[in-house]
Amino acid sequence: MKRLIIGLVLAMALLVLGLLTSAQDITPSEVPSDEADIAISFPPPVWVLSDSIDIIGTADVLSLSNYVIEYRQITFEETEEDTEELDNWFPATLPGSRAVRNDVLGTWNTTTVRDGLYELRLVINLTDGTQEIFRVSPLRVENDPQDSFAGLAPAVTLQPTPTNLPGGGQPRPTLQATPTNINTDSPTVRALVDSNVRSGDDTSYPRVDSLLENEQATVLGLSSFGSGWFYIETEGGRRGFIAPSVVEFTGNLSSLTLIEPPPPPTPPATATPITTANLLISGIELRPAVPQCGESFDILVNVTNNGTGASSVSGSLSVTDRNNRTGVTTASTVGGFPVINPDGNFVVVTTLTVDTFFAETHTIVVTLDTANAIPETNEGDNTTSISYVLGQAGCG
Repeated sequence: MKRLIIGLVLAMALLVLGLLTSAQDITPSEVPSDEADIAISFPPPVWVLSDSIDIIGTADVLSLSNYVIEYRQITFEETEEDTEELDNWFPATLPGSRAVRNDVLGTWNTTTVRDGLYELRLVINLTDGTQEIFRVSPLRVENDPQDSFAGLAPAVTLQPTPTNLPGGGQPRPTLQATPTNINTDSPTVRALVDSNVRSGDDTSYPRVDSLLENEQATVLGLSSFGSGWFYIETEGGRRGFIAPSVVEFTGNLSSLTLIEPPPPPTPPATATPITTANLLISGIELRPAVPQCGESFDILVNVTNNGTGASSVSGSLSVTDRNNRTGVTTASTVGGFPVINPDGNFVVVTTLTVDTFFAETHTIVVTLDTANAIPETNEGDNTTSISYVLGQAGCG
């Protein structure tokens, strides 16, 4: 009996001690270390692709600058001598710069490549100039069955794509809503838009997490600086401040503990720029030289790197045809190019069909890296143009 009484006394003492110290447990420094939040969840390895495919995954690292999905063809004839030449990666999607969690990273139009085996990779460029990469392979592109006999190596036995869907289409994973285990007795916030969670109550503080639209988080306190920023804990256990203008608050403001943010971050010292690549268009050619109305023609664009270092990632370019008299855009397309070494070049071939305004002057405008995803020493030399008079051919 005496032991039971002693045990109850000790338990009560520990409970009181926990209540006295609980307010001190909430400190802005309690931010878990960054996790490798980078993945492609669809398509999985050994999957058959056709037409346009939504690439689903996660790109949510703390120091995210931008990301891009790239592809390369898998060949089983490469040797050590030609591996570098064959290991060319091309952009499958346009770059993105916002955090994504188990959602669409981009759409790959597989009809722009030959049937065969491919590898995909998600490349995340970080603010410090480094990269994180996630790869998926092998994947088979099958748009034209005749390509299977065009010298592509069928060296891997692939699982058949399920076709038990209405119309025989390819399945996509059902995206489940991310569960939010929020204590309903505690004040909460709901994100009105995709928002950053920061280590302090100002945009100058580094990002520690994201709260995507309609996601919820528990509110632990309010900034003691009077800024109105909430101190929250996300579902993943990370803590930080979020601006009141981007969230909807539910609860009692008077019950919130005042939390003192850490000292403002010291502005980084000006560093010597590490960007040494510079891409430009060194040549453009039309084939045939006089495009005809309603007939496809090729635009050959020579992309050159006249910098002292290689471009950091693969890139894309846009091609737009406009009628000079009206200013109307008559056709447009995109193309891609791999990483280009200094003093190197790559010829991008795209195709257009223009079927209006024959016997009039048109201008084709080509723009490199429209999203500025590739750091360059000069961002102002990425556009060029060429004019021609559209032949009548069968139009009119």
